[in-house]
Amino acid sequence: MSHIWGQLLHPPNEYRTIPFWSWNDKLEIAELERQIEEMHKAGIGGFFMHARGGLQTPYMGEEWMDAIRACIVKGKELGLSPWLYDENGWPSGFADGKVTAKGEAFQQKKLLCEHAPFQSPAQHTIAYYEQTETGYKLLGDEDTEKAQLRLYYEVNPYYLDALSERAVRAFIEAAYDAYWERFGVEFGDVIQGFFTDEPQFARGQLPWSFELEAAFRSANGYELKDVLPALFLQVDGTTKARYDYWACVTAMFTKAYAKQIGEWCQSKGWSFTGHVVDEQALQIQVTSVGDPMAFYEHLNMPGCDWLGRFIGDEPIVPKQVGSVAHQLGKKQTITESFGCSGWDISFADLKRIGEWQFVHGITMICQHLQSYSLKGLRKRDYPPSLFVQQPWWEDYKGFNDYFARLSMLLSEGTRQVEVLLLHPIRSAWTLQRGEDRSDIPRFHTAFAQLSRWMCQAFIEHDYGSESIMEGHGHVKDDQFIIGEAAYRVVVLPPSVTISRTTLTLLKQFVQQGGQLIACAPYPQLVEGMPDSELAELLLQANKPEWSSAAMVDAITKVSAPSIRMTDERGVTIAVDTINVQTLELDGSRLYYVVNSGDEHYAQVDIELLHKGQVSLIDLTSGDTECLAQITTADGIRVQLPLHPGQSYMLRLESRNGHPANVIEQVSEKSKSESQSAETTILSSHWDVVSLTPNSLTLDTCRLRVEDGEWSELQPVILIQEQLLDLGRSVDIELDFPFYVGWETGCNRELFVVMESPELFIIEVNGGKVSSESCGTWRDGSFHKVAISGNVQSGENHIRLNRHFYNSPETYQAIENAKKFESEGNKLTFDTEMESIYLLGEFGVESCSGYVYGERRAVQTEGPFVLTEIPQVVHASELVQQGLPFFAGTIRLRQHIVVNWNDGAAAKWFFPEPPHAAVCKLWLNGHEVRTFLWEPYEADIGRYLVAGENVIEMELTNNCRNLLGPHHHIHGEIYKVGPSSFTNTPGWTDKGIPQGVSMYVDRYTFVRFGLPLPPRIVISSI
Repeated sequence: MSHIWGQLLHPPNEYRTIPFWSWNDKLEIAELERQIEEMHKAGIGGFFMHARGGLQTPYMGEEWMDAIRACIVKGKELGLSPWLYDENGWPSGFADGKVTAKGEAFQQKKLLCEHAPFQSPAQHTIAYYEQTETGYKLLGDEDTEKAQLRLYYEVNPYYLDALSERAVRAFIEAAYDAYWERFGVEFGDVIQGFFTDEPQFARGQLPWSFELEAAFRSANGYELKDVLPALFLQVDGTTKARYDYWACVTAMFTKAYAKQIGEWCQSKGWSFTGHVVDEQALQIQVTSVGDPMAFYEHLNMPGCDWLGRFIGDEPIVPKQVGSVAHQLGKKQTITESFGCSGWDISFADLKRIGEWQFVHGITMICQHLQSYSLKGLRKRDYPPSLFVQQPWWEDYKGFNDYFARLSMLLSEGTRQVEVLLLHPIRSAWTLQRGEDRSDIPRFHTAFAQLSRWMCQAFIEHDYGSESIMEGHGHVKDDQFIIGEAAYRVVVLPPSVTISRTTLTLLKQFVQQGGQLIACAPYPQLVEGMPDSELAELLLQANKPEWSSAAMVDAITKVSAPSIRMTDERGVTIAVDTINVQTLELDGSRLYYVVNSGDEHYAQVDIELLHKGQVSLIDLTSGDTECLAQITTADGIRVQLPLHPGQSYMLRLESRNGHPANVIEQVSEKSKSESQSAETTILSSHWDVVSLTPNSLTLDTCRLRVEDGEWSELQPVILIQEQLLDLGRSVDIELDFPFYVGWETGCNRELFVVMESPELFIIEVNGGKVSSESCGTWRDGSFHKVAISGNVQSGENHIRLNRHFYNSPETYQAIENAKKFESEGNKLTFDTEMESIYLLGEFGVESCSGYVYGERRAVQTEGPFVLTEIPQVVHASELVQQGLPFFAGTIRLRQHIVVNWNDGAAAKWFFPEPPHAAVCKLWLNGHEVRTFLWEPYEADIGRYLVAGENVIEMELTNNCRNLLGPHHHIHGEIYKVGPSSFTNTPGWTDKGIPQGVSMYVDRYTFVRFGLPLPPRIVISSI
């Protein structure tokens, strides 16, 4: 495996990122091939061909298959791995309606309970019951008039019955077999496999299936109908009935969906990857998937979903996935990440979110997402699009190279884990009462707290799924074995019940000298029923008090961490945001240290509790350098700064028993004390050298329908809804006012950028303008239309005339979308009304002042006026200096004079991170560094000269200030969905009081610039 070290500079394709490639428009093969070429340039390793809302090429039709073929061929040519996505939209399973069209037996059903007098229709009745002293008695058909309770089901005709092997087989035939028949023989070794997205048997309800009663009888030896009331009500035998029901449901789902598809993929030599829905907490796992870890067993590359611009308070989501992979020898795991993060997510944010998951067990990234097109609703499809539309696209390769190196090391290394924390999902099964899950969160909180305490103490641990333990668990000597993983300590969290298999394994483990640690409240039940053997087992368990110190002490007496960390004051670091993963790779130990938080540590003492020589693997460049180290009694120690969002990959190589040389390491603090340092603070004022075209988003207009009255000025985003509400085709006119502050007559280009200009009659100030495209900007659907000759000083008007049309099929799809998410997630409109944009060489001023808001927000009421481009700017905040809607790059310059001699050292510092996605530094014509994330500093001694020096910087932002959302009541938000741009809250819009308008007239932008002037520190020994 020594070849790994030689591949750090150029990691192979198999470790590179694999984004969701959103196929969301009319697909053109030439454009698809061009986009693959762009991915190749950016260091991306492959792509999931993912049908999404907006798709205009018939799904799974001949044109679709031709597009798939072309991308397979192009991917093979360039060395990118093509992956298939198994659905039109999501959640996976309904095959774009082909499965559900087969009838009720194939459709999702939920179980419901109703007390007399009965209101709902009787045709879906499962059973009637009469109340007794101890519960409810099942009634025969002849006694239904006595019924006091009715159990029945409702049907969701838009999703499959995921408990049914027959229904899932129909899904395989419609999706998987269709691709294999078309491409298997020719491209079976090129296509990598399938991604399945958010399969589920329910969401918050109890699932039902026509196959459930027989499966329950086979598994448990009694009739499900006899105990159905116990699933909703507190009666005799409640915990046993609930345990057996959820165990059966989970097994059916896992077997029908995960196992059946996994075996199909294995038979074809393809990989099966993806993730389930609702992975986060016990209380939502129960009613969606039963046990997510059981599902992961059947994925070649198990995965999870992480949405939004933040990291988790607890590591459960990635650690569930990483645990199964470690136990079952799965080389790679994947996260679908960055969806809903919003257009302003930075490279530093991407890195932080990714590494937080990687340190907890993930090894591959699937970026959500890359949009084929941003036309219409597509630009609001849980943004951002991390693709060619972004101004920073040319610098994306640095991110992908970084994670390719990290993925390679984590995928090839073997994790060092000796502690197992049992997953208490089965206790949650017994606490689910109908749709009431209120008794579950306290057990989730306790489980998460235990995991957090261990992470804070650098105690590496896995979770143990009892479902997986049933098939892969055994005890050998004093080790608890699950598949390929061996544990010396097992921690039993607060629980209600465990399985019979778990009880047997734990008894063997304790009898053979293993360490069992139990936390109160202790389980009292085995598979939902009291059992005296469990009480006997618990007598042999270590029962520390409920505190971090006590738990850590109990665990480390048996399995101590292999790393310790203290801050510059000598205080032990024990926080949620600093985590460690240790691995063995090719005879070396790897220590992956990650700071996911915002705190800066000037110096961290990292003590590795093994002997050897330590080096630092630079994941940004692939270079490796030996570190100065201090030998300690227990190992070796290195001292390093730890910036917010920074990580280190340390490699410890054995010295084969030879005595180590003690290398005195000088900390940054002591270095500064032994040097005389001169600090030069740069000016905040910079000359503007160049600027990519500036923009102004026109997102309000007046509307006239069929020669009626003109409306007041209103948001364009709301006009689409108004026109759809008419339910018919109409001729419309839109009037967009804008204002120009310069004198006309000067020769300057000005464009209006719009979608599908050929479908409009365009007038500017009463004069007709050619709708011919002068090229595209930012996206292939954003066409430039020249309007320079029609613009005047002062008030201007762009008038657009067109026919608004949506087919009857589209209106039906809109209605269906209100009923279940699978329909909304594939929705496509025939006509879409969108904002337009002015583009050219101009500045943009607001007629009202700006104020600062939370999360780097800059807000103003507008309106806006086109002005001259500023020639000199105060770089601390560029939004207010003519660039509120800017999406591009600005190049700045200033001259400084420094005292410099060749024997000195010089460093460049940003006191605060730039408010930019990318920051590039040039010194005297030499490119110094591209800054994407911490540390925001660079050695510049080789570039300085005595006297005057020329400094140039390029700042590149993203599409946030161009595309919004500009009008959300909460300003800048870190979880963004399609609804976030409108006046109707969706699932991503939390905390909106009922009756409060979510859409506000005020504009919110995000800051752009250098919050504090950079500094140059020159030191001489």
